[in-house]
Amino acid sequence: AVALFVLFAGGAVGTVLGGRLAARWGRVRTMSLAYLLAIPAVAGVVLVPGPVAYAFVAASSIALYAPFSLHVTLGQDFLPSRVGTASGVTLGLAVSVGGLASPLVGAVAEAATLRVALACLIVFPVLAWLLARTLKEPALEPAA
Repeated sequence: AVALFVLFAGGAVGTVLGGRLAARWGRVRTMSLAYLLAIPAVAGVVLVPGPVAYAFVAASSIALYAPFSLHVTLGQDFLPSRVGTASGVTLGLAVSVGGLASPLVGAVAEAATLRVALACLIVFPVLAWLLARTLKEPALEPAA
């Protein structure tokens, strides 16, 4: 229960922080930095024992929630003639992939251990960081 509370509280902080940092540094740069910081944070959830792990849960949730809304707005800017489609695909794809991956993580946890299952998740912030580095901040059209 404590870990879940810390996860969602960190998510709220990450969402606000992501918007503020994006306003200052740009969405792509903020997203890339958040994923880079998520790598050691997620690894800490797996590798650090005891109550100190809660700090890594908080850091992970902040780092992983910070770019979430940025994905939506970037999708809208990359596909300006289909803003609704971009939003739906961005959110829908994220939720769907998470829903498909959850039973697989659970199966790994049952077959091995929870630590092994969570260790498999470390690769995702690495991939997200590598992919985010390939994006360019979209040029915004001037207001009419």
